[in-house]
Amino acid sequence: METMGFWNETLARWRGEGLPESHANMLLAFIYFGMEPWIPLYLGADQHPGFDPVFTENVLSNDGRRIVKRDITGSVIEVFQDGSSSVPGYIEFPVKDWSSWEEVKKRLDPNTPGRLGSQWEPFINITKATQSPLGISIPGLFGTLRHLMGFEPLMRAYYDLPNLIHAISKHWVYLWKDVVAKAKKMAPHADILMLWEDMCGKNGPVISPAMFREFMSPYYKELIGFVRDELGVPALAVDTDGDMTLLIPLFVEAGINWLFPFEAQAGMDVTEVRRKWPREFMIWGGIDKRALAKDEKAIRDEVDRVAPFMLQCGGYMPATDHSVPPDVPFHNFKYYVEYLRKVGERI
Repeated sequence: METMGFWNETLARWRGEGLPESHANMLLAFIYFGMEPWIPLYLGADQHPGFDPVFTENVLSNDGRRIVKRDITGSVIEVFQDGSSSVPGYIEFPVKDWSSWEEVKKRLDPNTPGRLGSQWEPFINITKATQSPLGISIPGLFGTLRHLMGFEPLMRAYYDLPNLIHAISKHWVYLWKDVVAKAKKMAPHADILMLWEDMCGKNGPVISPAMFREFMSPYYKELIGFVRDELGVPALAVDTDGDMTLLIPLFVEAGINWLFPFEAQAGMDVTEVRRKWPREFMIWGGIDKRALAKDEKAIRDEVDRVAPFMLQCGGYMPATDHSVPPDVPFHNFKYYVEYLRKVGERI
């Protein structure tokens, strides 16, 4: 699985450069390139904090170019009408204080009937038939708080409303211990728990290691320990963009054993990470996607920089350091996949 995915605009471009129309969506593109993707039971993650039911989308205004709407997370956002990939403009978030949290918490009840319904059966059956890995993908703790409160209000809440942060975090553990246990019963072969966090930027994590220890470590340890020891899930992953260097020891301490995507443009070098952490966790990613937009030599140089050393060390899934952006030509991506596999065959 040599990439995390593809931008929608990338697949749209590639349809004009040789990608068959029959394979011009995310899953079918993986299959077209001969990849073996893991199949997620996608229980919120980057889309929402695990609401059931989600909020009903409601358009509040439309000027012909931009739409202001209340989305499924309960936030009021501004987006482009044509659906272009961009970070929404956030106007309002569903949790502002204790009373709004108590109202929103009703949507985070592990026992709501629609949470683990028949909609997941086709995905489970696919993994049984193809022996593809099956994972349970949920919002991480920081990811949940950011969904509920928004980035800047959350930064203030760590100082102004710490008791509320702890209350939401305790409920996060309660919710996901119950839901993951039910999902594992429904799909005993699920071997991955994936937590979406995205809590780092180019200059490092957005909260300090000390704040991580206070506001995240206890809850991480409780959930991860339960999923690993009681449910027997072996692969425990965190997805966070940016430079995660300062948080790696804390994730490891909490029981995480798989990290990705290791963005090169944020200064992450997976070869340096592996030298420091030789066997503690699996790494997925780390190949600079920007090289794929250049030429074949740049692609070879980047693959050669990362893949031989990392594959020899083990515990590595070679892949781009995030989804493939639309400045990458179809030919270049095909060349990247073919060359990377040739390198792998020699290891």
